[in-house]
Amino acid sequence: MASIFNYILTPNSKEEIVCDKPLPTSKQGKQWIHITAENEEQLTFLLQKHNVHPLTIEDILNPNGRIKLEKFPNYIFFTFKGYQFDKNQLLSRNFNFILTTNQIISITLDYRETIADLIEQWKIHNKLLARGYEFIVHKILDVETDHTLAIAQKLEERIEHFENQIFNHANRLDITNVYNLRGYLQNMKKGINQNKEVLEDVEKIKSSFFSDDADAFFRDVRDHSIRILELVDSNIESISSALEAHVALSSRKTNEIMKILTIMTAIMLPMSLIAGIFGMNFKHIPTLDWEYGYHFTLGVMFATGVIMMLYFRLKRWF
Repeated sequence: MASIFNYILTPNSKEEIVCDKPLPTSKQGKQWIHITAENEEQLTFLLQKHNVHPLTIEDILNPNGRIKLEKFPNYIFFTFKGYQFDKNQLLSRNFNFILTTNQIISITLDYRETIADLIEQWKIHNKLLARGYEFIVHKILDVETDHTLAIAQKLEERIEHFENQIFNHANRLDITNVYNLRGYLQNMKKGINQNKEVLEDVEKIKSSFFSDDADAFFRDVRDHSIRILELVDSNIESISSALEAHVALSSRKTNEIMKILTIMTAIMLPMSLIAGIFGMNFKHIPTLDWEYGYHFTLGVMFATGVIMMLYFRLKRWF
């Protein structure tokens, strides 16, 4: 007979705590026990009744703990990392699993929609537990992996938007967001790689804890993880290429501006020289008293500027 127990350990909500007795044991059938643990003392009380090693409890309570799989005499413990993209921030969430012969204990440090949906629709999903608790594990991992894939695709759309801004010569580009995106993708790549390693370790110990029927399902999760890694690598490469293009276009634009300013300065320089010569404070200067001297000087200055522009054009300097 398959059964489920849901423990919510919160420091300020006693009515939801069911910890006055140890976790139920299973001699017949399969059991799934889920614990939402915000309270270290009560979590320790519950798990120690099942002879869970203190180091396992320490790993569970560490939200930044490394993703891994460990095998103990009476159970195996492994952690899987899920992701949530909220308010332009990528948040990582660990899923902890303790597997015994006929029992699965899942522990999270906060509310998870993945598990909450399974519990709320238990009348539908209890058949999974009847087949074996590995199918509950697979269901959670599969949904979280697909959710991570959706996040990677959402980040890809943002990268494409950034690329369009670059090649449309947008004046305002928030480079900080782009570097944040690359950091999110690198963190996701690191976590997914660790998840893939755990899934490979699960496959090695499946004969002891999982049925052969579940093998294909866990392979499917691993394949989805590989697909995420490929997408993340592609996105990181796209960001790097986009940043290089942005730097190149910015440098090109700066060079064009400097070239125009240099040409203008070069054209104005001889004009300034002519104006300076006739502006010297001497009593006798040729053509100073000439009736058409002023107009002649302006004509020489204009002709000099035109000749220099034609020369620059001939040299293809602009």
